[in-house]
Amino acid sequence: MELTLISLAGCTAMDVLSILQKKRQEVTDFAVRVYAERAEEHPKVYTDIVVEYVVTGRDIDPAAVERAIALSETKYCAAQAMIRPTAKIRHTYHILEVETT
Repeated sequence: MELTLISLAGCTAMDVLSILQKKRQEVTDFAVRVYAERAEEHPKVYTDIVVEYVVTGRDIDPAAVERAIALSETKYCAAQAMIRPTAKIRHTYHILEVETT
């Protein structure tokens, strides 16, 4: 079951990071964290998932991050499409600004 979440994290991370690079966002670090709850009854599928993106960089545009996440969610990430029928998937993000030296 944990591999399912790892697959989701990896799939959406590749999408979002690739889209941000195409949008010329200066990303210096990137992380995806996934938190999930499972049903009490067997087969104990995931019912609620939160995908948290942490984008670190210089002058990162929040609109670009939101659009990249939306594209991953609705168009590109096959893992999300597979999980969506049984689990509510929510997305959050944080942008951490790196100081310019």
